[in-house]
Amino acid sequence: MNTREIKVKKPWRRIKPQGYMSNGNSLLTIDNTEHIDSLQSNTVTQADFLREFYPSGHTINDPMVYPNIFRAEEITDENGNTRLQYYEEHVPRYAFAFQQIIAIKQLVHLCGNDVQKELNSSSPTDKERQTYSMICDGWLKKDMEVAFYEVAKSVKTLGDGAMVGYLHNNKFGFKTLSYFNGDLIYPHYDSITGELILFARCYFDYDDEGNFTTEWLEIWDKSHLTRLKRTSNKNKSFKERILGLFNLDGYVIVGKPQPHGFPFVPVAYMRDDNGPCWSASQDSIEGYEMSFSQMAHNNQAYGEPILYLQGENVAMQHDVNGTIKTLTMGTDDKAGYLSSQSASESYMKQLETLYKMIYEQSFAVIPPELRSGDLPAAALKILYSPAYEKAICDCAEYQSFLNQMVEIFIHGYGIEMKKSIDFKNLPLKWWLKPYVHVNTTSLVTDLATCVQNGFVSKETASERIQEYATTGEWDRIMKEYKQKQEADLLYEIETIKSSQQVSQQESDNKE
Repeated sequence: MNTREIKVKKPWRRIKPQGYMSNGNSLLTIDNTEHIDSLQSNTVTQADFLREFYPSGHTINDPMVYPNIFRAEEITDENGNTRLQYYEEHVPRYAFAFQQIIAIKQLVHLCGNDVQKELNSSSPTDKERQTYSMICDGWLKKDMEVAFYEVAKSVKTLGDGAMVGYLHNNKFGFKTLSYFNGDLIYPHYDSITGELILFARCYFDYDDEGNFTTEWLEIWDKSHLTRLKRTSNKNKSFKERILGLFNLDGYVIVGKPQPHGFPFVPVAYMRDDNGPCWSASQDSIEGYEMSFSQMAHNNQAYGEPILYLQGENVAMQHDVNGTIKTLTMGTDDKAGYLSSQSASESYMKQLETLYKMIYEQSFAVIPPELRSGDLPAAALKILYSPAYEKAICDCAEYQSFLNQMVEIFIHGYGIEMKKSIDFKNLPLKWWLKPYVHVNTTSLVTDLATCVQNGFVSKETASERIQEYATTGEWDRIMKEYKQKQEADLLYEIETIKSSQQVSQQESDNKE
């Protein structure tokens, strides 16, 4: 594959209504036996997603979408000539960070709980328990929870993200790739197996003035990492210009391809074809900002009472701010205020409906006002059921990405700890658990009840209470239990010895 073929990936699209319920454009195939409904759409880039994410980039701030008002004022000069002077009146514009709120809410319910893991063995050996504890410690030590969160944040806000594993001096590490950091990423899959066979990352270097100087292209295959670069025309050296004559795309390989140390492409990639998590609410958000800005403009124009003056001999004196301080008039003159009806009430129903639909369409829940104490877990799940249901679906969709992360981590950390075979042969199970606000006390009580009734083991209960237990909590419990047994045994031995000494002494006294 050349660089043009590598720097290609499926775009994000938003469907247009053209052709709805009219069989599209009624295109016919060659054999004239099947109709094709031509689906039309608009291509959306990740730069558009960033504009939606930050309120400063919203369309309400674009004068071409929501224009300012041009007014004309009649001006009379010293000679008595009149002319029209035009000026631009800036209308109120209000952009709201709904996108950031929705992204944070969905991330909390997806990443609020740590990645769940357990030994998938009915009777694990001591060696397997030690290996499992080592893997759990390494998962936290290498900040793999942070890696999952960073990629999930990139997917929720920009549509895709990736984690790349590497080995440096036989030490495992990772790097997350996102458009947030200026990374353009291009995955390529096998058309039959769906396996990732090639992955590319493109990023740029800039000078102090923000001008593009160098473009870098990093390519991972199943064995090597290859780096290429392309400089801007004004920064190319004579050698690069000569090489560019033979390399039409302008890229030059930097150094030699380096083996990355993995038997597969060490990249975990995740993509959401629907785009960012607020895509279903984007139209409602734009409508809300437009309606609110129009309401603010209306209040600015008609919200204040209007002073009217009736008569010929009316004189006013203002202060420096334009406020009327004194008003002089004759006995037949009149002054008063016009009571204008505020149009804000007519907007409220529209704004309330849009505000509610923005959150409902993105499965986000506005925190309810509670007038009592702690609620039981069932009541909390009902209150947050839309967000909880969305998180359940997200966990299923992110499972394949989690499997890729685990594979990279097990291989890389196994090489670092020199236990690759033990790590790969250990029967493990990994999954995601949606987070929902729950009372911790009720969770502990439920687990204690399960253990007392005998249908959950103490080892399983200690693994489930992650807030209080460590990764090797069961080993600590067994160690304390053995120490207690040893202490009891020593006490019994000392008791027997003392009783024997007493008996021996009594027998000696009788003699």
